[in-house]
Amino acid sequence: FVLTRDIRLAGLALGGLWLLDGLLQLQPYMFTHAFEGSVIQSSVESLPGPLSAYLLTIVSAYLVPLSKSLNLVFAALELAVGILMVTPKRLALIVGCVLSAAWSLLIWVVGEGMGGVTTLTVVRLNLRYPESLIMGFPGAALLYFLISIFILLSLRRGDILSEASRITGVAVFGVGGLLQLLPEFWDPRVQFAMFTSSVLMGSTPRLLTPFVMEMAYRIAMNSILANTLEIIASVAIAVSLALRLPARIIVPLAAVWLGFVWVFGMGFMGLLNGTATDPGTPPLLFLLVVCATSGRLSMRRR
Repeated sequence: FVLTRDIRLAGLALGGLWLLDGLLQLQPYMFTHAFEGSVIQSSVESLPGPLSAYLLTIVSAYLVPLSKSLNLVFAALELAVGILMVTPKRLALIVGCVLSAAWSLLIWVVGEGMGGVTTLTVVRLNLRYPESLIMGFPGAALLYFLISIFILLSLRRGDILSEASRITGVAVFGVGGLLQLLPEFWDPRVQFAMFTSSVLMGSTPRLLTPFVMEMAYRIAMNSILANTLEIIASVAIAVSLALRLPARIIVPLAAVWLGFVWVFGMGFMGLLNGTATDPGTPPLLFLLVVCATSGRLSMRRR
C-alpha cells in the first residue's frame, strides 16, 4: 500500500468532513422527533415502494423509540471515522475508508433517499420538477462513498484517485447540466422554487434570507437567462475535466459555481441554524474536483 501526498490530503479532507458531521450530529435538534420526521422518514418515503415500506417499518419500530441513544451511536461512529482518516497511518486510513464507505452508503439510502436518483422528482410549492445540482443531486453521502472507495483503490495504484475523480466529475456535472435542459427548468416558478427551498425548509440563516429571496426573485424574472447560465456553469466544469484543462482553470470555476449553489441554493445546508447533518453536496463536489486535478498538481511540483 502506497500513501502518497495526494492520498494523504484527500484522507485529511474527507476525515475533516466526517469530524464535522459527527459534531453536527450532537446538536440538540438531532435528539428530537423533528429530525426523524423531517429528515429520515421523508427520505425513506421517497424510495421505491417495497424498499420504502420495509425501511419505514424499521424506522418506526427501532429508530423512533431509541432515537436519542442511536443518535449518540451515529455521532460516535462519524467521529471515529474522521479520527481514523486524519491519523497519519496507512492502516487507520484503510479502516476509516472502509467504515466511511459502508456508513455513507447506508446514509445515502436511508437518510437521503438515494439522493433522488430513483425518482428524479422534487415536489415543492405545488410544482413537480426533476432533481438538479442546485437541489443537492446526487446526494452528499454518495460522494462520501465514492471518494472513500477511490482513496482505498489508490492505496494499491496511486493514479486511480485522480482519474476516477475526474471521470466521476465529468459524469456528475455533465448529467447535472443536461438535466436542466428539461422544459421544467425554464419555468420561472421552478427557478423560484429551487432557490427558495432552503428558506422554506429553515436551512438559510435569517440574515441571509432577504438576499436569497431577492436573488430568487431576480432569477425567476429572468428564468431563461438564469437556466442557460446554470447549464453553462455545470457543463463547463464537465468539459474542463474531460479535456484535462489545468487546475488553475477548473478549481476556481468549480469554487465559484459550487459556492453560489451552496449559499443561494442551499443556504449553507442549515450549518448556521443547528439543523444540518452534513455540509451538503457542494463541498463534496469541490473535493472531488480537487482530487481530479491533484495528479497534475503533483506532476507540476515534481
